[in-house]
Amino acid sequence: MIKLVEISYTNHSDQYRLQEIVVNSTHIVSIREDAETAGIHAKGWLPEGLHEAQQFSKIMFTNGKEIVVVGNPDTIGAKAKNILHG
Repeated sequence: MIKLVEISYTNHSDQYRLQEIVVNSTHIVSIREDAETAGIHAKGWLPEGLHEAQQFSKIMFTNGKEIVVVGNPDTIGAKAKNILHG
């Protein structure tokens, strides 16, 4: 299990929010850079407190669900690998 910060969009409040989540790394299928969220961040639409050069990743799970998290794919992948391979 790894801790990540997910970025989600809430329709009812029409804004983005950050929330800490715990993910079972054995269910991760792929991790890729998310340039779309980086563009949203550059426009100032994400919550305050993120560094201007922050990178984002899209994670796909075995059930087909995708989430966007704070961090570049290499960092997220290394976290998952450390848990899987100790």
